[in-house]
Amino acid sequence: MLAILAEDISDAEVLTQLVRRRRGDDRLPIRKKDYEGCAGICRKGYRDIRLWVSRGIITEIIICHDADRNPPSEIREKVRKAVLRRSGFDGPACIAVPVEAIEAWMIADETAIHRVIPSIRLKGHVRPETIPDPKAWLIRMSRRRNSKPLYVPNNSNPVVAKYLRFDVVAKKCPSFKAFVEWLDNPTPIGT
Repeated sequence: MLAILAEDISDAEVLTQLVRRRRGDDRLPIRKKDYEGCAGICRKGYRDIRLWVSRGIITEIIICHDADRNPPSEIREKVRKAVLRRSGFDGPACIAVPVEAIEAWMIADETAIHRVIPSIRLKGHVRPETIPDPKAWLIRMSRRRNSKPLYVPNNSNPVVAKYLRFDVVAKKCPSFKAFVEWLDNPTPIGT
């Protein structure tokens, strides 16, 4: 079984959709855990992994931690040390680091957004990972004259993920490309 550790449940749901689609199994068992922010993943994630491994529950892990204006390599190393090394897990693992946040992956495929919320008319963004705050950008762009935004990330992201075109997002988002490459060939990271 695969485990997904993420900052919030919305990110875990997005990754669940993507994993199941890429692996062609709508019922693939996935254990999801959200930590109410990146600090929680680094503080508590290793304990959950240890517990699940000791019970024979998981064999693969995906940990999702947004870059949040930090170099992705630094985030990957931080998570590797704080979570994977401390857990002792040496099986297939992926540290997915969306730049700047997972909403950049959504922005990369405006067709998927239009499919879920047809009244949103976003123009594509060539390099969504360069947007300083993709979540705020997406909310702002979905707002109609003085109204509430049509795009609500916690609700919209998992639904949009059902329609994301892997090739389109991978061309625009190197962090997504790395994630998909791992899904196709899961390997250990090393602790």
